[in-house]
Amino acid sequence: MQSTAPALKPGISAEEWKARVDLAAAFRLAALNEWDELLFAHLSARVPGHPNQYLMHPAAILFEEVTASNLHKLDDKCNHVVPSDEMPHKFAFPFHKGIYDAYPQAQCVMHLHTKYATAVAMQEQGLIRGNQYAMWLGPIGYHDYEGLLSTDEEGQRLAKNFGDSQIVLQRGHGFVLWGHSIHEAYMLALLLIRACETQVRSGAGTVKAYVPPQPVLDATIGQARIITDGNAPFNQMTWRALLRKLDRDAPAYKT
Repeated sequence: MQSTAPALKPGISAEEWKARVDLAAAFRLAALNEWDELLFAHLSARVPGHPNQYLMHPAAILFEEVTASNLHKLDDKCNHVVPSDEMPHKFAFPFHKGIYDAYPQAQCVMHLHTKYATAVAMQEQGLIRGNQYAMWLGPIGYHDYEGLLSTDEEGQRLAKNFGDSQIVLQRGHGFVLWGHSIHEAYMLALLLIRACETQVRSGAGTVKAYVPPQPVLDATIGQARIITDGNAPFNQMTWRALLRKLDRDAPAYKT
């Protein structure tokens, strides 16, 4: 069973419209999972065929209000490509841009402040690779808290902290990650959030955590590519299932 195809909007290419629908779906799924937080969290995606243009939600709307057609299209200075009277996400834009500049393969950036991820970001040892979700993700990066700032320079520093990972835990703050596709980024967010929930609920940090031998950790990363890689059939099948859920529970996302 496939998700019902949304109507293409005039003046928007089929590729851009699909990206808009997928990004709106990611917002709505995050809201249903209670990953959103007033107006503080933010997601973005590149416009297909236009690597220096980006889709973001207006700064003044909730995740549950995002639709494919109300996403802003912004240039690399956070100016509207399509005129709009709504305020763009100028505060969030610099560190999204820093990540896109550092990783040309990045097609989506997600920044969230879920409770357990923020709690793990506060712990000195960070994420322990002792539960399956954390093992699947492999090593991740860390970015120290710099205060209530959002500048081009911080975006560049943040981007460097990814190293070879696609995920950074922001100390005392939350997390940011990038995906080769929107559905890959969503899966990485889900796994990270589950990993952090499991770690906190296990008491890890106050009691000694189980961690498998290094050869097992190394092998597990490769095995988990069927889940984490956006090109893998399981990952794509999962995304189609989630779109069917939205078609039932919040169909306005694709309008």
